[in-house]
Amino acid sequence: MSNSVLRRGRSLLPEAFGVAGRDLDDLFDRLFTPNTNGSASQWVAPLAIWEQGDQFHLEVELPGVSDENVDVTFEKGHLKIAVVLEKSKDENRKYLHDERTYGSMTRVISVPDTVDHESITADLKTGILHVQLTKRPELMPKKIEIKTE
Repeated sequence: MSNSVLRRGRSLLPEAFGVAGRDLDDLFDRLFTPNTNGSASQWVAPLAIWEQGDQFHLEVELPGVSDENVDVTFEKGHLKIAVVLEKSKDENRKYLHDERTYGSMTRVISVPDTVDHESITADLKTGILHVQLTKRPELMPKKIEIKTE
């Protein structure tokens, strides 16, 4: 693991403790994740997850990150998003102030069994990574037609 990796586990399913559970997760992350990149805080990409029809959608804000520095993988029920945000290598640049954080960041999201892992797609446009996961059709609710005489 690189020196500034932040690993945060989350789920597409509702959490048992709702907001309180998320707050405790965030507090735990802040207290027990070592700060090794020399900045005031670790870099964490904001994440949004929603369900629409037969799909789940994830969006991760990644301003300044190029597609070759993003890796999205699915393994054993987990979607892993690994990102590297590199500091400019311009040696002529003398910073007077810099609040940005750099380095590696990883988000791991638990994916329900209802998702067809072969259907997962991802694209990066204007600093937003969009991942789309389609539910398996055989697990979708089926409307039963009522026949009349």
